[in-house]
Amino acid sequence: MSTSSVKLLGIGLLAASLGGAGFISSQLSASSGRNQLVYTDRAEDGMSREEALGVAAGAFRGIVVNYLWIRANELKQAGKYYEAVDLAKTITRLQPRFPRVWAFHAWNLAYNISVQTQTQEERWQWVNSGIRLLRDEAIPKNPSDMLLHKELAWTLLHKVQGVMDDANGHYKRQFAREWTIVLGAPPRRTPDQRSAKVYSQVMIKWLDRIATGPDTVAEIVSSEAATATAEKIEPHAPELLELVRSAGYDVSSTKDRLRLLEIIELQRSSIIRSRAVQAEGRISGLDERIVESLMDPKYNEAWNLLSRHMRKRVLADQYQMDVQRMKRYTEKYGPMDWRHPAAHAVYWSAKGVESALDRTNRNNVANQDFLNTDRITIQSVQELFRNGTIMYDILSPASFFALPNIDFIDPYGEIIEEVQLREIKQFKDKFGSDTSQRTWTMYRGGYENFLHDAISYLYRCGDIDAARANQIKLATWSGRVGNDVDAQRIRELPLDEFVLWNLQDRITSPNVAIQEIAGALYTAYTRGLLAGDTEAFRGNFEYARQFHKAFTDEQSRGTPAGKDSERMLAQINKDFGLCAAEYLLATLDKVPETDQAIIYRRAPNDLRVIVYDVMERMYRPRDAEGKPIASAFDLIFPEPEGIEAYRARKVIQNVPPAERGKLEAK
Repeated sequence: MSTSSVKLLGIGLLAASLGGAGFISSQLSASSGRNQLVYTDRAEDGMSREEALGVAAGAFRGIVVNYLWIRANELKQAGKYYEAVDLAKTITRLQPRFPRVWAFHAWNLAYNISVQTQTQEERWQWVNSGIRLLRDEAIPKNPSDMLLHKELAWTLLHKVQGVMDDANGHYKRQFAREWTIVLGAPPRRTPDQRSAKVYSQVMIKWLDRIATGPDTVAEIVSSEAATATAEKIEPHAPELLELVRSAGYDVSSTKDRLRLLEIIELQRSSIIRSRAVQAEGRISGLDERIVESLMDPKYNEAWNLLSRHMRKRVLADQYQMDVQRMKRYTEKYGPMDWRHPAAHAVYWSAKGVESALDRTNRNNVANQDFLNTDRITIQSVQELFRNGTIMYDILSPASFFALPNIDFIDPYGEIIEEVQLREIKQFKDKFGSDTSQRTWTMYRGGYENFLHDAISYLYRCGDIDAARANQIKLATWSGRVGNDVDAQRIRELPLDEFVLWNLQDRITSPNVAIQEIAGALYTAYTRGLLAGDTEAFRGNFEYARQFHKAFTDEQSRGTPAGKDSERMLAQINKDFGLCAAEYLLATLDKVPETDQAIIYRRAPNDLRVIVYDVMERMYRPRDAEGKPIASAFDLIFPEPEGIEAYRARKVIQNVPPAERGKLEAK
């Protein structure tokens, strides 16, 4: 080959290489932009001095960031949280792939700054800012980082769901409202859906409506057109979309999507309430054009498609959550109510572990905090057992009530087993030791205590078969201490005796008595009356009656002087009928109006008779002179049979014994 041919070939190869490099470079640049892998690399108007310095430092940016990080920690230690937040914001712009700064930044917002505010509303804004920072910015930029997932899950579980912050009730109500708007109220459970697996499938199907919703507005139109053609009716999606646009809503805007979804949920809730109290299902203060279209049957399918589209886009674009993953976790962990902060703690902690597992090997396993992230998942599921049944209505934002949920008893044990097996493997990979035969294991005590509580609660609910099954599990669980003879003897007691043993040291305590009786009655009224589950009502109500009798009988024996007994009994009504009525009143005071109507109408008449006059004083509006004003009270709380006879008996009881004979004769 001649010299000139070689030169031409070399020039051709060089040109091809440069062209290929240019193409690959443009693809890499586009990919890094899409995946948010680029740092701030040029000065812009409005940059802080520190940020501009970091950009100007070029290759020495790392040194500048280290200095800023040290300075941010010093400001935090000095209590200058606002300044620390500003500096952390600068660092995250300079190095968005620095997870610890994001965690530091979010913690300052949710914990340090929030508690310095004056009102619950301000405090929630700061707490939610910390949540949004991790969920909406930090994790998308660091999608496989376990630390950020753990921090987000912990903030949701500890700060929002926990009780350490005195504004926690406000956080829970705001969180429930927000997620009622985003996803809609979850389907109500019916008596034939008592099984956790059955109800999980109901919840998965509900989530699937969002997952299969239209991705674009064009798909809304085409989907409705196909349905209309098949059913030989007129399509109305284009007309509805124009109506929504002319009313001032942009369905491509997250803000307007949420505004529309809020109207949908308020109107939906008002219709449910109207059915419960047999009144008109409209509320004032909403956009009349939108409400009219929601109530017009011709737009039903168009609204169905539009709402599913908006929920799908808001969930993915605003909240960075994958509805398919939500379905999978519902299948795995149980029918989580996504208005509950612990459900989101499960989502983010479990996602963090899964993301890290894909990148973990023998060399980096020591750098991954699986232990504490797994603990958050476990604690979150435990929290869902303790109060995973939420009663909330967007029309009654001040009402929020949570009760235990037995659906999460079995998933808790399954998670314990899964986590233990994973940690045995990781310990073996890291140290070469097999820990499976150890007498003491990480989660043994917690799981045994959990089963003790679960057995007692199931027994209280009247679910004897499930209580017995969990007692067998406790007695045969491979993780228990097998050589503890006394503990094993207690585990193998007959169920009735086991439950009594669980409470025997505490039955004399009025606090425990109140907890057991109140828990049983609240469950009877909500899981029983509200859900239409007669068996659940009867089992819990009877348990409350028996425990009330055991406690009052025990206290009646008392001391010779009787003073301690009187003091103990003063904390709970000695008459069980009046005690049950008091807790019915407490339940009605906590739940939304729609649920008030359902629970009250399904309650035994003798309880309604006792509570009616009290409710009238509590809920019936009156004018300045104290006279009743026309209201929905009579629709929600119709007067029970026998109320006049009950009032007459109360009058007799309240007069001196010498005068009672005359009244009784009358």
